[in-house]
Formats: sequence, structure tokens, C-alpha cells
Amino acid sequence: MLYSPSASMERGLGGEVAVSPYPLPLTPFLMCRRALTRNIRKIPPSPEIAAKYMLFWAQGDLYAHPEQFPALTSAGIFGNDHPLELEVGCGTGEWLCSMAAANPHTNFVGVDNWTKVVYEAVKNAAETNVDNLKFIRAPFQFTHPRLMPDSLHAVYMHYPDPNIRGREGHKLFNQTFLDVIYPALIPGGRLHVVSDHIEFFEEMLTIVESDSRWHKTHTERHLIGYEPEVKSRYQKLWEKHDVPPLRFEVTKE
Repeated sequence: MLYSPSASMERGLGGEVAVSPYPLPLTPFLMCRRALTRNIRKIPPSPEIAAKYMLFWAQGDLYAHPEQFPALTSAGIFGNDHPLELEVGCGTGEWLCSMAAANPHTNFVGVDNWTKVVYEAVKNAAETNVDNLKFIRAPFQFTHPRLMPDSLHAVYMHYPDPNIRGREGHKLFNQTFLDVIYPALIPGGRLHVVSDHIEFFEEMLTIVESDSRWHKTHTERHLIGYEPEVKSRYQKLWEKHDVPPLRFEVTKE
């Protein structure tokens, strides 16, 4: 159990229980993520800015001829050998831009399938004026062939849309996702997941706990709250409704 109606209770691996002051998040707030960005205008970046910060990978071409696209590695995307970190479902990119600015010797790639939010992310990157950041407009599940062994230092999935589902469950976070990400991470590489949706978070947590290849970086079963220096558009919106982030972090054994 992740929550009680009046307070959230968290059971650690040793059986201890931590009580959080957060109340149970209300179901009516759990809407489609796209509804939360409807006010973003679809304005393409200039050719110069697009060339610096954006890769547009068409789904059909990616499916039919993945070998025609660069490898998702620092060498393939940036032409150097710096550490590489990946955000799956990056949205408008505020958090990833801040990470790139704070860590100039690490490369960052954000992948999202929604064109107008990628345009907004590229705009944010241009305003941040960093050289170690790219955004890829593509469905992440079609990029799997471009992931290379031992190439990623960290993978982030923050606030994935729980409504994006196929016949076999969620289209992004599932056992296939873990099977693809695991070899792509370096030994000790991190997978960090944040969600505001209780049921979906429990589903993701159960999947990763059932896979013995991963080791949690915390003794608690999961963590409550997330306070990065720069919060994403989505996190700031949900915090207005007192919906606490739930998260876990695991490393590759």
C-alpha cells in the first residue's frame, strides 16, 4: 500500500514504516498529459537552432530502416566521448535544460513523440545556451535499435503518461523497457522514475522489484517528494494540487 486516506505510509525493505504528511491525491486531477500543454503553440525553431538542438526521427523510417539513424551514444549524437544521460518522455525540457547547464561535461538527450512540446524544449535549450543537449522527436519504443551496450550513465523517466497503453500494458514502462535499458546502461548506471499517479507508480515499482538485475539506491521501498533545482512544467502544475511525487531509483547490477 502506498497511501492511506489521511497520510501516506511507506514500508521499507526492513519492514519499517515512514508516514508522510501528504494526503491521498485526488483522482479528478489525473488527466491526460496533453491537456496540460494545450496552450503551447506549435512554432518550429529556426533552422540554426533546430540544427543545434533537435533531431526529427520519422516513425516510419525509424521502424523500416533504423540503421540509417545515428546510435544513441555520445559519439553518435554529439561527436565526443562524454558521459551520456537520457530522459524518456522529456516534455518541454525545463528540467533537462537545467541538468545540461549544471553539468557541462555530461551530454543529455531528451526523447518525446509530441512535436510541439519538442519545439518548446528546443526553445528552452536555446535560451539556456548549452552545447551538451539534444532533443529527439520520436516514439521512444522505435528508438530501441539505436541504443548501444554500455553507453548510458543514467536514464530518467519523469511523469510518464499513465494513459499511453497498448494491448500488453503501458507502451513505455514495461518489462521490455527494462530489458532494453539494462544493456544500454554502464555497470552501476542509474534508472530514476518519478510519477504522480499512485496506481501506475505501483505498477512500475512492482515490475522493477520483480527483476533481480536492478538494485535500489535507497533502503525505503520508494521515496516521496522530489526537489530538483529546476522543476518541470508538469511537476509545478501538480504541486499546485498538493499531489506529491512518488519515485524510485535503481542501478544496474
